[in-house]
Amino acid sequence: MERRADYRERHARERERRQRRNRWIGVSGVLVALTTIGVVIELAVNSGGGSGGDDAVSSASSASGSAANGGDGGDSSESAGPVPGTAPATDVGELPSGGEFSSSGDGTFHGVGTAGATAGDVDGLGDETYTYVVELEDGVNGSSFGGGDAFSATVDAVLGDPRSWVSTGDYAFEHISVRSQDTPDLRVRLVSPETTAQLCGGTIDLETSCFIQGPDDEGEAGAGRVIINLARWVRGSGSFEGDLGAYRQYVLNHEIGHGIGFAAHQPCPEDGALAPLMMQQTLSLNNGDLEDLDAGAEYGGSAANNTCRPNAWPFPHGRSEGEAVDVRD
Repeated sequence: MERRADYRERHARERERRQRRNRWIGVSGVLVALTTIGVVIELAVNSGGGSGGDDAVSSASSASGSAANGGDGGDSSESAGPVPGTAPATDVGELPSGGEFSSSGDGTFHGVGTAGATAGDVDGLGDETYTYVVELEDGVNGSSFGGGDAFSATVDAVLGDPRSWVSTGDYAFEHISVRSQDTPDLRVRLVSPETTAQLCGGTIDLETSCFIQGPDDEGEAGAGRVIINLARWVRGSGSFEGDLGAYRQYVLNHEIGHGIGFAAHQPCPEDGALAPLMMQQTLSLNNGDLEDLDAGAEYGGSAANNTCRPNAWPFPHGRSEGEAVDVRD
């Protein structure tokens, strides 16, 4: 049996331990309270006295961002994004500044991309199904445009878009291999500027693309050759105000349009309207500019002052209740 003296001694020790623990809990509570008050004060200062929650966090972040950028005394222009501004003054149709490209190549071509893509009703249209191959001029550096396979993929994607020539259901396209025994209807080629000038000729001394109708001396294409100027593929046209993707869609649709029978160019029908695809948008969107370049008699007359908006597609609105919307009319 525990002696009474031992019991009193043990009880005294336990009481002393409880007192020390209670004192520590009290001090901890004070520290927690002080810390909480500090956090609340800091949030209130950073939030400008506004409400708490997400707004407070957002305001604190904004305040930190302002401080990092120099605060009220800093130069706000250092953190501002670029403003497009206006394009530098250039001559009509001049090639815009941009990436580098090969000015010349070997004058020979090799197939690029993967055959097999189809667009439209390939099986049901018969003679209106155009087979095509995609080629790149030998000796051309592909680093500025992603290489020949990227060019080929763009050709396939543009022809397969519902805003393209397949929109009405009157035309279809099939990408065949350059090794096919069948002669393709179209050879879509990406060509250096010097070789393009030799192939296309023309009286306008500017970087343009073209379509060469009919088979060449070797009979290598039935309907003809679509010649896409590498300089324009890399830099585009001032008419499209830096939108290189839209320009590439336009130049492919335009030249392939020639290849499927749309030989004539078209003027801007109304000031501010979408340009007809078969307008020479590479050079200008203004009829008067194109008339001055001797681009064609169709740009003169009463509509000479009309300026259109850029447009990359024969049917930019696609199908509407089963009918294509044709801006060429």
